[in-house]
Amino acid sequence: MFRVETEYGFVLVRKDKVISIEIKASEAKEGKSKLEERQTAIETPGGTGNKTGEAARADRPEGSLPTRGISAASTSNAAPAVTPPVAATPPKPVSRPLNEPLPAHIDEHVEGNTYVNDTFHFAMYKPPDWKIYEELHREKVSAIVALASEDEQTVLFVDRQVWSGAPDLKNDSMDAKLRQTYEDYQVVSESETQVDGRPAVRRRFDGVMEGAEWHGVAVRVAEGSTVYGIIGLTSAETFQFQESVFNKIVRSFHFLTPTPESASPQRTGGL
Repeated sequence: MFRVETEYGFVLVRKDKVISIEIKASEAKEGKSKLEERQTAIETPGGTGNKTGEAARADRPEGSLPTRGISAASTSNAAPAVTPPVAATPPKPVSRPLNEPLPAHIDEHVEGNTYVNDTFHFAMYKPPDWKIYEELHREKVSAIVALASEDEQTVLFVDRQVWSGAPDLKNDSMDAKLRQTYEDYQVVSESETQVDGRPAVRRRFDGVMEGAEWHGVAVRVAEGSTVYGIIGLTSAETFQFQESVFNKIVRSFHFLTPTPESASPQRTGGL
């Protein structure tokens, strides 16, 4: 056995457990006698050698190994460490817009200056001199409702987009109908806002139709998996005034709690 000096004292190591003995250059210069004292002294089993080993083990903290000057050979039959398999996380389904048509009939009514949609359960401000514009919301776009000024030069309609999962308020697919209707359609600005206490996205856009320049505002807000678009359009000459009207309508927009009678599929279009 070798008796090895460590930072915890002397410890006995079996010869067949020693791989190599490394000697630092500074230790080599100390002389042969000093080197031999540091390196080894063969001890016989029992007697002083055993006591020295026991004393060294008593001084050494439990679980620590001597590391200075030697490398201990590992046990050949030690079991290898096994890493438990990690379960694969299934990918989240991608949410996408669905082509869900509007119901054949939409229930709606007006209470003073408030428009109420009983089928889709929302309400909003209606200017006193505005009317429900049937021609637009039934023929030109698939809108839930359209309101227009008396001269029909200013129009606001509510559209919807149903998603298979979580909706995306910044998705451009709702702009496709506007791009088809207006030439040179372009988004002027985009900002985040709130409607009925919910996150919303507001866009300003311009376009040309029949040689006239139109300006518009589009605000999108989600209810469950459905995105509602509140879109106002007017001529470039009246936009500065009508934009304040659009903003008032958007601020008044809010969702209603459906009653049990109005929550049937026939009334809600499957929402």
